[in-house]
Amino acid sequence: MHEEDKTYENENRAETTQLKNIIDSKEAEITTLKNIIDELKLKKVKEIEEVKKEADKLMMEKIIKYKKLIRKLKRETKDMLQYP
Repeated sequence: MHEEDKTYENENRAETTQLKNIIDSKEAEITTLKNIIDELKLKKVKEIEEVKKEADKLMMEKIIKYKKLIRKLKRETKDMLQYP
């Protein structure tokens, strides 16, 4: 009976070690996946920031264009008012 107890303990230890190794492996996979997710989130944030910068640039170009047009129209209006 004593020999059977040792065999059972050895099998139990081996099984426990296997399970710990599986858990460690799965935890490493989870960590890797979390890192990938974080990288993807960061990439998306950077892409959004780039789109915002481009939108700001285009908006400023439009504002400048319309400011110039307004100045031109003001000058033309002023010129028309000077020569009745």
